[in-house]
Amino acid sequence: MASTAIPEQISLRVVVDKEQNRVLYAEAGKDFVDILLSFLTLPLGTIARLVSRDSNTKPCRFGCISSLYESVGNLDPKYLNSETCKQMLLQPRNSMERYNQNLKLNIDDTEPTKYYACIDCLFQGPSLVTTFKNMKCKCGRNFTFLLNPCKWLLCSPLLSGSDKNASGDAGDNTWEGYVKETASFIISDDLSVTPANFNTTLCLLKNLRSECLPEESTVVLSSNEILDLLKYLLISKTALTDSLLRKEHSLMYSDTSFKITDERQDRESTGTMKIKVLMSKSKSKILFAQVEEDFMDQLLSFLTFPLGAVERVLEGNSGAVCVDKLYNSLFNFDSTVDLTSENLKNMFANLMIAPYFNVDNQMVPIDELKYPSELSVCSNEHAIGPYYLTADASLYLRVVRRVRMCDPKPPIAEGKSSNGYAKSRTKFMVADDLSVKPFSSHHVLSSLLTELKVPHHDLEERTIRIGVQEAVSILKASMVSTSALTIGLKEFLSNNIKEEGETKTRSSG
Repeated sequence: MASTAIPEQISLRVVVDKEQNRVLYAEAGKDFVDILLSFLTLPLGTIARLVSRDSNTKPCRFGCISSLYESVGNLDPKYLNSETCKQMLLQPRNSMERYNQNLKLNIDDTEPTKYYACIDCLFQGPSLVTTFKNMKCKCGRNFTFLLNPCKWLLCSPLLSGSDKNASGDAGDNTWEGYVKETASFIISDDLSVTPANFNTTLCLLKNLRSECLPEESTVVLSSNEILDLLKYLLISKTALTDSLLRKEHSLMYSDTSFKITDERQDRESTGTMKIKVLMSKSKSKILFAQVEEDFMDQLLSFLTFPLGAVERVLEGNSGAVCVDKLYNSLFNFDSTVDLTSENLKNMFANLMIAPYFNVDNQMVPIDELKYPSELSVCSNEHAIGPYYLTADASLYLRVVRRVRMCDPKPPIAEGKSSNGYAKSRTKFMVADDLSVKPFSSHHVLSSLLTELKVPHHDLEERTIRIGVQEAVSILKASMVSTSALTIGLKEFLSNNIKEEGETKTRSSG
């Protein structure tokens, strides 16, 4: 009889206040803390996809990000630059995927990055390489020839990107997660992570609310429990208690908990774009926005942003309490004592979008990870492969071809230079929850008459200029509310003035 594989599991020691039925803290080592830190590397679109699934708890919504993600899934690819664009947005790559590949429990099912060449061009002339199979090459054939990437081809923005040796084995622990095997940590109920020491223990004693000795137990976690934890990370202030003690929770956001803070005030608006919004005057609520591809690209790019990168932009104050606590815990780590690499702390402070996932004139200040400028396909055999994609051809016996990576968003054969997702000269209709559709008068009328039931006399049209501050504010609102446009633009709407039939904001000039 065939054996059944045993699912991976990890153990976690938790200390519980039985009187109040809450987790006081947990003691954890590498396996669990690596998983927590990996959450910060996940693109927002990946998180929306994962939390929409059943685990021990029901699926949950990730603010407006879930609505945006689902509407992209329903969008006809003809409204995007290529079919690859839809694939990129629904399966956004993680720029730190190499660090997550050996997690004891990895709930991210995004397909690992692979590299493809057009076999005809590779052996006959100038050649391109892409990370998406079956894209059309400029010669008209598909990219189907799989290359073996060397370990150091793309590791981090702070490493050289060159291969350490031909086998791809650098002899260190760079890909072995984030924290050292010997490290020990205390995790609070709100997912604050602190290296275990005397000071941490005394702080725990000070914060105990009961004189009774708390009870210690060991819980076994599988993928379902980790997915539960990711859900509660987004919507709870007590993620360990809610996920481990099975407390009833609505798994829903409360829009009233969101507050605009001052983190935008010093941000420079280097570029602006205009959008038209239709509002309910009585409710001061944005119903829809009519936008073009430039603003649409800004919204779609939200799905590609790593959670930790968004936290950096929002200065650790997204409004999602446990996410903020986890991110701000990074300052507690000692780079030489706790982490597998001294570079990791800086890397988390500067998490990037995966290569080629950014858009033109990206307003939200998150950089894109770049491939080395010079790449080669090489082999250690004079005859047939295997063939390696490398940044250091000197490590191999034979150089097959110098190659370059290509942006997968625009069709190569058409020679388009646009670096965005949305089809140019296309109008889109964006709802308050960031769900998107191609613009249609029928869609607008149908929503107003049947869903929203807003009378004509209550409608007001405005034109708003969107700059960096507005884009960041919409992003923040999209994380913790279901009214990203109304809440994100509230401050800017209140400063509107009418001028020659249009409404403009003083703040954006």
